[in-house]
Amino acid sequence: MRKKKKKDNLTAFIFLSPSLLGFVVFMVYPFVYSIFISFRDWNMFKGMKDGASPFVGLSNYIETIQNEYFRTGLIHNFSIFIIAVPLLLILSLVVAVVLNSSIFARGAFRTVYFLPYVTTVTASAMVFAAIFHPEFGPINSLLRGFGVRDLPGWLGSSKWALPTIGIYWIWKNLGYCVLIYLSGLQGVDKTYYEAASIDGASAFQKFKTITFPLVSPTTFFLLITMGVFSLSIMAEVQVMTNGGPGKSTYTMALAIYKQAFVDFDMGTASSMAVIFFVIILGITIVQWSGQKKWVNY
Repeated sequence: MRKKKKKDNLTAFIFLSPSLLGFVVFMVYPFVYSIFISFRDWNMFKGMKDGASPFVGLSNYIETIQNEYFRTGLIHNFSIFIIAVPLLLILSLVVAVVLNSSIFARGAFRTVYFLPYVTTVTASAMVFAAIFHPEFGPINSLLRGFGVRDLPGWLGSSKWALPTIGIYWIWKNLGYCVLIYLSGLQGVDKTYYEAASIDGASAFQKFKTITFPLVSPTTFFLLITMGVFSLSIMAEVQVMTNGGPGKSTYTMALAIYKQAFVDFDMGTASSMAVIFFVIILGITIVQWSGQKKWVNY
């Protein structure tokens, strides 16, 4: 029995080793090396040659804290995390419940909702930017047709640019969340609903007392993953606004990218990345510790 267990463990390790090797090479090693770089005035063209990258202690971290773009990005990321993530999960659960019922063309609707998620960020962001164009976009044309005079500036306005990014992010990830919720709903025993119907429970009461508690593990999973995604927004911002107008759509990831590959300040960019990692880790730990109060396994 013990030999069989060892053989099974060895077999599992052999199959997992390519993924583990890739994880170590492309994730663990770069992260550890970025911690090393964060304490140096790193010259990316010379490395450690001839003292080209001297040790500077905590100077890069102090500069990161004082960096207005990184601080602004932190505020924007938390705004999306606090507002967009709950809206995404609520909307996804409602759509999943509807698609889980017997409606016409249910399969077609599932495909339509999932298509934005599998579309590349660059293509979908460019289309979305065209749709929300302040002058020629169909959204403002529709609003103009309804007699709205004070039209939103959307991506061209420092007031509306970040909410527009949030709308795009919800639309982009809605299909994935709906798919995960549908998987969770498939595991809910139908006898619960039948018993509730016999007791005279309304549709809302069934949702409140049966559906929501029994899919809470799914909600917790999506809260963790979408929380990390919301804090890692960069590509869509870079395509749609490049952080503008002004600093109105800057995110932490965009600030790190520009510090590293526009200003070529790898030391400060690495310190930003380390602080970014600590923030995400802290939020995840808080979420994980709070699951005991509302997640039902």
